[in-house]
Amino acid sequence: MAFRQSDQPIVPTKPFNEGGGKGLTIERESEGKHRPDPETEAAVGTKLRILTEKARGDTRLKFSALAHHLSGAFLRVCFEEMRGKKGPGGRPKAAGVDGVLVEEYGQNLEENLRRLVERMKAKAYIPQPVRRVYIPKTGGGERGLGLPAVEDRIVQRGMAKILEAVYEPLFLDVSYGFRPGRSAHQALERVDRIVMTRSIAAVVDMDIEKFFDSVSHEWMLKCLGERIVDPSFIRLIARFLKSGVMEEGEVRETETGTPQGGNLSPVLSNIFLHYALDLWFEKKVKPSLKGEAYLTRFADDFVVCFEREEEAESFGGMLRERLAKFGLKVSEKKSRIVPFGRDRWTKWKEGRGDRPGAFDFLGFTHYCDESRSGKFKPGRKTSSKKLRAKLAAMGEWLKSVRNAAGREEWWPILKAKMQGHYAYYGIGGNMRRMKAYEHVCRKMAYKWLNRRSQKRSYNWEEFGRLLHWNPLPSPRIRHGYPALSWS
Repeated sequence: MAFRQSDQPIVPTKPFNEGGGKGLTIERESEGKHRPDPETEAAVGTKLRILTEKARGDTRLKFSALAHHLSGAFLRVCFEEMRGKKGPGGRPKAAGVDGVLVEEYGQNLEENLRRLVERMKAKAYIPQPVRRVYIPKTGGGERGLGLPAVEDRIVQRGMAKILEAVYEPLFLDVSYGFRPGRSAHQALERVDRIVMTRSIAAVVDMDIEKFFDSVSHEWMLKCLGERIVDPSFIRLIARFLKSGVMEEGEVRETETGTPQGGNLSPVLSNIFLHYALDLWFEKKVKPSLKGEAYLTRFADDFVVCFEREEEAESFGGMLRERLAKFGLKVSEKKSRIVPFGRDRWTKWKEGRGDRPGAFDFLGFTHYCDESRSGKFKPGRKTSSKKLRAKLAAMGEWLKSVRNAAGREEWWPILKAKMQGHYAYYGIGGNMRRMKAYEHVCRKMAYKWLNRRSQKRSYNWEEFGRLLHWNPLPSPRIRHGYPALSWS
């Protein structure tokens, strides 16, 4: 398969600095030149709302005509949304295997979209392989990310919007990942509320091993067939699943998995786990239990709170059997059953049992804590693995930029990185870990400012003056302590 390089020239403008590195950015030929008019955006939104209303009105309805929504106007809106998003540090997102950047594609947008729609109507559109890159994982190892070509990203974005409109009314309230109006903090609040207001004795903390790399294409298409019977739309999804991966110049076929990094993968994972896990737990598992049980899921990361510890034990076996049916496995190293809850904490405080355990979920360690009045409350703090990983990444970044650019260029990026950390981890009860993050970041900034040459640049007094005039952000609580409101 040949990959076309764009023959449109890239117009270099002023250098941008991501992590202090210097490079080229892309200048739009004219601001807003290709922006769709409000009527087009409104029309797209109306079509999606109609799909959602139909899906909500009849949960057994099967959709037989979805591919025709991928019109030129619809895809133009998807492109503009994609063009407005940047990669880390504000740089343009990386290109796929064809080397074409978003702005290059947009220079002849109308013609490119016209040809794209023609190929899709003629069933001649075939997605290109995704470019595979690897990023380090918190627990060790690497996570593979797929970088689709720009044209494929546009189509994926459009298909994801349609799938979201069709399936969002069906998804259960237990899932929070990659859904509109839902967030990780809402998932954390749900777990907090369950532990605080329900009689919980144990938490099942299990991880699906390499979920995004192991999803069965056959089962994925079966799940989609429960709601969609449009052969053209299903064919497009199948082609994306089978599009392959390029690593080190070689294309490898993909028999399983949905490459992370594309717009389609998150919603497909939600659809798959809706049938494989969420519905099964609500319709089959819960009715068979004597005690209460509550599932909370964010993408492929989930925990289950149980009233009875023996039922938590038996659920582990049921889950392994269920996942095996879909070609998935539980990661035994990351899965365990944790004694947890008010009753376990009370018995431990009274000397009648062992200390309750702790579990990690969405970057936080959850443990049994005590309020100022001596009552039980669930505690949360940045997990040690995440904190180490975040600080290690910050150290590597500071090391890479110390000589690549002046302090005036990378200092604002350092502040933005710290603010981003506080925005997520600034949750009630986590101030100590955020202070630790702030302290180490300041020490690393001082260290690498003095490693730019053999001559020492700052002593601590001079560094203090620098911080006075160019302060680094301090942590603050952005998300309250909901446990107090549940009591």
